[in-house]
Amino acid sequence: MACILELRGNADADLQEVLREGVRQLVGVLASHDRTLPYFVTREFEAYLGCRDPKQGFAWLECAPCEHHRCVLFSCKTRGFCPSCLGRRMNEKAAHWVDRVIPWAATRQFVLTVPWPRRFLLARRPDLAEGVLQVALRCIARFYRRATGRRAGQSGSVTAIQRFGSALQLNLHFHVLHLDGVYDRGADGSLRFFRVAPRTADVEALVERIGVRCERWLAARGFAGEAEDSNPGDGDDADDALGVMQQASLAQQVATERRPVKKVKRTQVLGGKERPLGPNCASYDGYNLHAGVHLDAMDRAGLERLCRYVLRPPLALPRLERFQGVDGRTMVRIEMKRTYSDGTHAIELSALGLAEKLAAIVPPPRANTVIYGGVLAANAALRPDVIPRAPTSTDAEKAAREARKLKRRDGPQPSLRAQLALSWADLLQRVFRVDGWECPQCKKAMSLRTVVIGVPACTRILHGLQNAAGPPVGDSAA
Repeated sequence: MACILELRGNADADLQEVLREGVRQLVGVLASHDRTLPYFVTREFEAYLGCRDPKQGFAWLECAPCEHHRCVLFSCKTRGFCPSCLGRRMNEKAAHWVDRVIPWAATRQFVLTVPWPRRFLLARRPDLAEGVLQVALRCIARFYRRATGRRAGQSGSVTAIQRFGSALQLNLHFHVLHLDGVYDRGADGSLRFFRVAPRTADVEALVERIGVRCERWLAARGFAGEAEDSNPGDGDDADDALGVMQQASLAQQVATERRPVKKVKRTQVLGGKERPLGPNCASYDGYNLHAGVHLDAMDRAGLERLCRYVLRPPLALPRLERFQGVDGRTMVRIEMKRTYSDGTHAIELSALGLAEKLAAIVPPPRANTVIYGGVLAANAALRPDVIPRAPTSTDAEKAAREARKLKRRDGPQPSLRAQLALSWADLLQRVFRVDGWECPQCKKAMSLRTVVIGVPACTRILHGLQNAAGPPVGDSAA
């Protein structure tokens, strides 16, 4: 019986092929204008184009009785736009928040957006983005203390800073998962949670206070009115084209396409009209706050779905379609999750336009994309008393603890993230109810034969398996 070869993690080969063409065109267009991409954007593209390349390495699983071989390809582990890597990080961090961070208390999502001129500034300056977020979090915490009447009460939050919109445009905004109340000690000294639900009038007053204080905070740092970085081509990095592409992305345009600059082509199903703001949603001078999504303390499954939503990647492979345009160019159609009020349900981009859009949303180095606040912050005094108890330790966690106790001196100790991270098989079981170790033939557990690293070894082993098995079996799970 011939052996069977299965490759895991090669689902977005079409996207990589389109991007490889688009990046080559983008670099050529920028070079003709004496401009370049920043190093961290170039590194992001290079890493993604090599993501899940069989020549870079893989984990080799084997079921000896069935002669079934499964090669799990290595990922690029970037944080810009890779659907597979960000999809894993989304599910892993959502599970971590539910199991170890967010307590069994009512939770509310606050979505804060800033005026359009400020979005370019905050996208270029991560320190200012974190400062604006801290101002907003202080306003929200103050509201909960006043509404509950607990002056010494403390609340908590976890925030995901998203840099993209549904149309893949640069759109920095904040998704805040905030405890819907405060923790305070009662008369008997025990810690209790006091809940209060904000009304629409409360959200209106809250967004006004946030807008005024954020503008005051920015003005104190020299960014009053329209004084922000309005001309990114000047200064020390005049050859840096990222600022120009980010401004075009904010306006839903493509800067590197032929002149005059045109808006991204949209696919519309019907004409629409403006929709009024819903309950628990308000705007003030360009600042918008939505607080309509809330969950009860016992809805942990809903909480994990909400965590995945706020941590979602900018690209979803099932909503992406590659096709040839009328002029023969490679095009990509991206279906939106929700239809716009004007009927827009998809956008169409060329390979060059897609590369430009993705370059504009890559986060700069050392820019935090997740912020913990209040009692959920790392050094908060009440954090050990409010966070949920850790689930039953797995064998891997027990082994990591034993390794730390031994304090071996022959190598570095595992990091805290490595200790808490879920394995690939655990994530598949938790999210898709799929056993990554199960052999599809006999349904028994496969064994790890080896981990292969290095171009010569990877090429030799894959060549031998392909000769024995014929064409490899692809799999979209990564």
